[in-house]
Amino acid sequence: MPVVVLQLLRRKLFGLSSEVSVIDKIKTHLGRFCRDRHGTSAIEFAIIAPVMLLLMLGAYDLGNRAQQEIQLQQAVRSGGLYAAYRPTDVSGIQTSVSDALPTGWSLNSPATVVCGCVAGAAFPSPSCTAANLDTCTGAGAAKLVTITATMSYAALMPQFASTNTAIYVTLLQ
Repeated sequence: MPVVVLQLLRRKLFGLSSEVSVIDKIKTHLGRFCRDRHGTSAIEFAIIAPVMLLLMLGAYDLGNRAQQEIQLQQAVRSGGLYAAYRPTDVSGIQTSVSDALPTGWSLNSPATVVCGCVAGAAFPSPSCTAANLDTCTGAGAAKLVTITATMSYAALMPQFASTNTAIYVTLLQ
């Protein structure tokens, strides 16, 4: 009688016939689980998504940095154009550079303006005066105004934080 009761319990609890053991049933379910391919793409996505996100953020940062560098170069170029007509107006050159930047952007410090001669030594920034520029005389001597501006780039990813620098040299005739 006890054998019959055990067989009934197996059928009720495990859905097994007397011929199939519990271990065989576990092996069958484990084999089905290993062959099942449902959810494979979700696991692949979970592995690839963070890598793709980092690549996209890095590309975004590099693109923004390049855009900022181009805008800074254009602003310094506009200061060079101003310097071609008014080389002794240092504050005007600096204002021209600052005004050419997009709204909300600012330089680390005012643009640096240095005057000099091709055949001589450069004068310090406050000395861009007509008297100093008039000292550029002689064969092959030409007057130069060099404008330098720097701007910090705050990146989304700290690895790409940097400083952009733009330099423009205006040759005066």
